[in-house]
Amino acid sequence: MSEEIKRKLSDLQDYIENADSELYYAKQELDELWNKLEDDSSTTIKDINNLKRELKRDGLYSDKLEEFLENYMKYCNK
Repeated sequence: MSEEIKRKLSDLQDYIENADSELYYAKQELDELWNKLEDDSSTTIKDINNLKRELKRDGLYSDKLEEFLENYMKYCNK
């Protein structure tokens, strides 16, 4: 009986150690995905009108740029 208990305890310990390792890996993957999501959202244009206003203020806005931005927004919002 004690050999069976020792085997079951050993099996449970192995299971817990594997689960711990799997959870650690899952946490790393989750953290990496959150970081990618934050990076993606920080590099996207959130307010096209604000971008246009800032470009105009800095003297960088033109009819060609307006046409490009309009086409780009149509393409990105398909």
